[in-house]
Amino acid sequence: MDEQQDIESRKAAAGMSATSPDDARFPPVVALDVGTTKVACLIGELAPDGSLRRVRGSARAPARGMRKGVVVDIEQAASVINEAAEAAAREARAEISEAFVGVAGSHIVSMNRKVAINNPNEDGRVTSSEREQLIARLKDVEMSPDFQLIHALPRDFTLDGQDGVKRPVGMWARRIEMSGHLIYGAISSIQNLAGAVEGAGLTVDDLVLEPLASSRACLDEQELSSGVVLVDIGGGTTDVAMFVDGKLVHSSVLPVGGNHITRDISVGVKVPLAAAEKIKIEYGHAQSHVVEDIEMVRTGVGEPGSPGERQVSFSRKFLSRIVEARVAEIFGLVNHQLKDSGYLSSIAAGIVITGGSSQLGGISGLARHVTKMPARTGAPLSRPGAVDIPSNPVYATAVGLLQIGSEQIFERGPIQPPEPSISSIGLWNEVLAKVKGWFKP
Repeated sequence: MDEQQDIESRKAAAGMSATSPDDARFPPVVALDVGTTKVACLIGELAPDGSLRRVRGSARAPARGMRKGVVVDIEQAASVINEAAEAAAREARAEISEAFVGVAGSHIVSMNRKVAINNPNEDGRVTSSEREQLIARLKDVEMSPDFQLIHALPRDFTLDGQDGVKRPVGMWARRIEMSGHLIYGAISSIQNLAGAVEGAGLTVDDLVLEPLASSRACLDEQELSSGVVLVDIGGGTTDVAMFVDGKLVHSSVLPVGGNHITRDISVGVKVPLAAAEKIKIEYGHAQSHVVEDIEMVRTGVGEPGSPGERQVSFSRKFLSRIVEARVAEIFGLVNHQLKDSGYLSSIAAGIVITGGSSQLGGISGLARHVTKMPARTGAPLSRPGAVDIPSNPVYATAVGLLQIGSEQIFERGPIQPPEPSISSIGLWNEVLAKVKGWFKP
């Protein structure tokens, strides 16, 4: 992708050799994935060239105060964030004060836009000034005052009718057009998330849309250039990000996730939610036709020795039919999103499924059946030179946040404070004024 290539160019220009971590003097990079069912915190160490060297600390805690990806109780959410952050900091033996935070939830809205200008330069050569002007026009949208821009992501340029241009600066054209993708979030939801992070003793260094972060961790360059869809199935929501020619062209958040599967099991098998979650993890399968009719499950419910302790028995085929129905619904909704996007014909690499529920047996097979597209499950990929990177898909968003955060910290230079880049508005407090978009013009 162009942003990644720009970063690599800056690294090469810096001429930095692979010296010891102390020579680099970069602060630790902290990633916070505040989800519906869990809060994950990773602490990473930068190499002197700005890449993510390794993960020094990791921790997870069951979420509280969250519903469908948004904060509904700041105190409870802050307590869990603090628990996860302190545990990760102890493991990393690091002091932390800021974090790159993932944002998701049904309040997220996105749109594609195309803007154009006439080249004012007498020689007809495109400069960075025209590019910046186009980005400003891309952001200039009449939007409800209740929403704030999170990301403005240029996609490609058209010069005098020639489309597909990735780097217009230095080329010649009379008319310059640019297409891009805008992502907004509800200010109240963002404020509540930032308030919970601040209540945990941290400040928000940057907000990043969660499927964007997950895509950085789980997708390779070949998939991105071929056209691919990332489906991140969280506890309360399912995030969808569609990439064509390495660029984000469509994003959405569906109000259904792994918790809905758990509730269906709870009702169908007649067990409490905690037991249903355990049953889902241990025995759940998304394709009932591959499960034997005679396979039975007998498991304990409730704490041993408690009044609610009992044994339940059920057919695993019956369980798989419950799981299959809900997962098929999720991918049916994903399929509608792909068709409505207008880019379905450009997707050659298919679907990559990540998030906690991606570990369900048979989920990629059901995805292929529903969408009629190739599908695979995706965990964070191993990157050259990086070690101790969690391979569990539940850490997909957090690993992606670390990668994005590493690039931003390197771009600032060693031991320099972050610069706010999203303009403040009346409702934003000092913490939110520090939140920046992922794309940097």
